[in-house]
Amino acid sequence: MRRRPTKEQFQQQLQQMVQTIRDDILAGVYPAGDYLPSEKTLVSQFGMSNNSIRIGLEQLVEEGWIEKVARVGNRVAPGRPPVKLKLLCNEMPLRNLKLRQLLDGFHKKYPWITVETTVAAGLLGLGSKEEPIPGDVVLLTSYQFQQAAEEGKTVWLEETAENPAIYPQVNALYRHKDVMYMQPLIFSPIMLCYNKSHFRESGLLEPDGSWRWDDLIRHAELLSDGKSRYGFCFHIPDGNRWPVFLLQSMERFEWDENGKLKDIRGSKLMESIQICKRIILNAKAFPRYLSESNDDIDRMFMEGKVSMTLTSYMALNGLIDSGLEYDVSPMPFIREMRTLGIALGAGVLRQSGRKEEAALLVDYLTSVEGQTFIRTNTMSVPSVGNLPGPPENGGMYRPSRAMMYREILSSLRTHGELNVSLQTLYGIGNLLKGYWADLIDEEELCSRLSDQLSKPQTIREAAPAGDWG
Repeated sequence: MRRRPTKEQFQQQLQQMVQTIRDDILAGVYPAGDYLPSEKTLVSQFGMSNNSIRIGLEQLVEEGWIEKVARVGNRVAPGRPPVKLKLLCNEMPLRNLKLRQLLDGFHKKYPWITVETTVAAGLLGLGSKEEPIPGDVVLLTSYQFQQAAEEGKTVWLEETAENPAIYPQVNALYRHKDVMYMQPLIFSPIMLCYNKSHFRESGLLEPDGSWRWDDLIRHAELLSDGKSRYGFCFHIPDGNRWPVFLLQSMERFEWDENGKLKDIRGSKLMESIQICKRIILNAKAFPRYLSESNDDIDRMFMEGKVSMTLTSYMALNGLIDSGLEYDVSPMPFIREMRTLGIALGAGVLRQSGRKEEAALLVDYLTSVEGQTFIRTNTMSVPSVGNLPGPPENGGMYRPSRAMMYREILSSLRTHGELNVSLQTLYGIGNLLKGYWADLIDEEELCSRLSDQLSKPQTIREAAPAGDWG
């Protein structure tokens, strides 16, 4: 009795059949206007059922390769004129998506479409409110998208439908006022990353989801030697690191009737700020290192000078060739497990003259084929949650707890839940740097927060804690 193929085997057979017909059309085996062989012939050629062949043919119709002629057959569509798309992004997707190789798959599937990647160093926005950056598709982090939303620049993005295959907590990162503007490609919680050999050599149990910050500090002190190795370090000024402490307070900033920030003396917000200060001023555990970026900390971690750090799955792509034996764990917490969720998404620009082809690119990046490529070839976490088959290691070292993110999805939070705009959050961070460096005391910090920060006109609507809409 013939065994039915598994879901994964079926998908492989289906894509092989579809790709073979695509290649034959491109090679002229089936010229434009000619008909494909009958379904009965295709069943015999590919060893698949009638229903499976029809599914493959429907895919080719949707892609524009063929057109169905009622009661006649499947006719090869007229040749398509070449199309060039402009993709805008910063430099990080080149590493975190293996973007060049990922686009090779798109070009193979849609050979008449050429994607020209324009890489802008640093932060890439959407242009001014009056004039957008010219292009067809843009890749933005969730932080960049929030900034665009606060500045009223979502008008430059095409609205899109929510993809039910993507984790709902991740979809929420690209929703503004109940409208979806971008499709998430990858995401990550901010989490703890640690050197396994340091824990093993010190006879210490590795971190787990029960750790509070006191547990981290106790272990960090035991892992430090006070000279060439410290137990814990992270890039303090990074906007995806220090706000985690505020999110763990389970409170948000509030404003009085005059638009001034309410005093946070004695609040849980203030307590979380104090906890962060105790950690970074603990000379037994945390080095006094003037890092300029997360890359500086990652370099120290790879050199074995730091045992634990705060990181993301995207940042783990920088460790692929390090040869380091490391693992990951949920972020230590104050009262309950909470962390910051970050993502990278793709959106079609409204001014694009090639919206149909631009949508094909976005769809490919979130397709099973595109997302499986990302899962296999990077440490980034695909946004689609129901990819078939077990993850392949792609020849890379993968930590044993790499799937940990599935267990902490409910702990993901956003900057917006603090009830401040990113511009205001930046101002808060500047004042906190003075407090953490003992340049101002708690009394002055609270006074200056209330006096200097007024409620901006554009605050992204924040969902109540734990409510992702």
